[in-house]
Amino acid sequence: MVRAALNRGAALVAAMLIAALAAAVVATLAAGQSQWLRTVELRRDRAQAQAIVLAGLAWTRQVLQEDAQGAPVDHLGEPWALPLPPTPLEGGVVDGVIVDAQGRLDVNHLAGEGPETQAARERMARLFAPAGLDARAVDALLGAGRPDGVRFVRAAEIAALEAIGEAGHARVARFVTALPAPATINVNTAPPEVLAAVLGDASAEAVAALVAERARKPFGSLAEFRSRIPSGAKLASDAGLGVRSDFFLVTVRARQGATLAQGRAMLQRRARELPEVVWQSVE
Repeated sequence: MVRAALNRGAALVAAMLIAALAAAVVATLAAGQSQWLRTVELRRDRAQAQAIVLAGLAWTRQVLQEDAQGAPVDHLGEPWALPLPPTPLEGGVVDGVIVDAQGRLDVNHLAGEGPETQAARERMARLFAPAGLDARAVDALLGAGRPDGVRFVRAAEIAALEAIGEAGHARVARFVTALPAPATINVNTAPPEVLAAVLGDASAEAVAALVAERARKPFGSLAEFRSRIPSGAKLASDAGLGVRSDFFLVTVRARQGATLAQGRAMLQRRARELPEVVWQSVE
């Protein structure tokens, strides 16, 4: 009887061990399946977010093409300049912004002779000075240490120059760009810091007055810009200035589930054709 009881106990323990082992196997399989499903969901969300970003970039090209059919002046009151606010989508949200690249100073095309390149170097020096960057930074942009003909594709590349560095670039990032071809500075879209570099020794009050005047009525021509400069401000040079733009920077962000995708591009507008993509990245 004792042996029988022991056998029954051993059988019960064995059954319990088997049940526990089976439960552990099921739990492991369930966890693995859950992880696999989560990975699939993340990949699906990422693919959808990137698709939305690409669609958003294509949409901005259409917006700029339509704008080209209007008045031959670009300013911050036009539809393209209004940011796309966070817009709900099924399972996510998208937002974006178009920035006039010609409202910034070009880190390319500073070398050479002539009034435009000379004015461009002087403006860059005036922009850099408040950011703590001296003449060596402008000299570095002229091509020091780089093969002839090599240009920056994106303005962020100037951070690799010893005379500028990451910190220096961060202080001027919103005011510089890298254009593939020479272009005028649009005085209708340039931020106050760039206008200050254009005007030279203008006071902060004079620059603020000019920005307020521009918001009231955008400049229709370079001659009108010159005529409406506030008293007390002096235009150092009008070489390389204008009121129309062809280069634009675009940023589109899309969130799908827990996944965030971002696309950035530089577009070049050509007459009334669909703008050309100079460069584009989706992350």
